[in-house]
Amino acid sequence: MLHGKKFEYDTEGVTITLPDQKKKARVEKLSPTPLAQMPGAPGGFRPARVVINFQIVDEDDPTTVLTQFDPRFELRVRYTPADLKKAQDAGKPLELAFWDGARWVMFNPEKHDFRLEADAQGGGGFGVAMIGSWGDPNIGWG
Repeated sequence: MLHGKKFEYDTEGVTITLPDQKKKARVEKLSPTPLAQMPGAPGGFRPARVVINFQIVDEDDPTTVLTQFDPRFELRVRYTPADLKKAQDAGKPLELAFWDGARWVMFNPEKHDFRLEADAQGGGGFGVAMIGSWGDPNIGWG
């Protein structure tokens, strides 16, 4: 279990656990970008639902956005039965991705230790990623 400050966003189903960093840090939730401004690539990832947009800032100077994290922080994003069904109906696995300003980039096991954790009762669960570098991209399920 990762220890640190927890920032929970119940409406979005997101928990960010931020271990102590060189600078005191806090998470700031931002307004998500409209989905129409972040189109999926033909044949590639197409988000069905934008979940959250956030940045991490220096507590002592909130105008400074932090982008490098050592140790990495944990991002937990709830997926719903509807998210799972949309992916299955599209004939694709359920994926979590972030918008890098030009395209959607999937979280993956190699870079982000990404995994899906199903709820014990089934149907929904969490996507979990460990992140060492972050700007303020939107995150979406597809």
